[in-house]
Amino acid sequence: MPQSVSFTGEYLARYLAAQKRWKEGREWRAKEAEAGRPSTFEDYCRAHGMCVACEASGISRNENGIGFKATGWDGNLQLYEQCSICDGTGKINVPC
Repeated sequence: MPQSVSFTGEYLARYLAAQKRWKEGREWRAKEAEAGRPSTFEDYCRAHGMCVACEASGISRNENGIGFKATGWDGNLQLYEQCSICDGTGKINVPC
């Protein structure tokens, strides 16, 4: 069962870094599409070693793709489900 984590520290940093990559991602996707290669957001994530399931944040997305899966509270701090695909790393999980 995935663990619950707060959307702070490393998780927040990864999310904010992914937000900064949007422009880079749009440019990469346009170049790939122009070259006739796969160019979806998922293709961009895979090409850059980012977990597609959580969009590199390490936190599970809701089933509808909007927002993140909340699991409860720790006092005043909302907790979220850690991505089980990448074990919360935000990176593609490649077996050894």
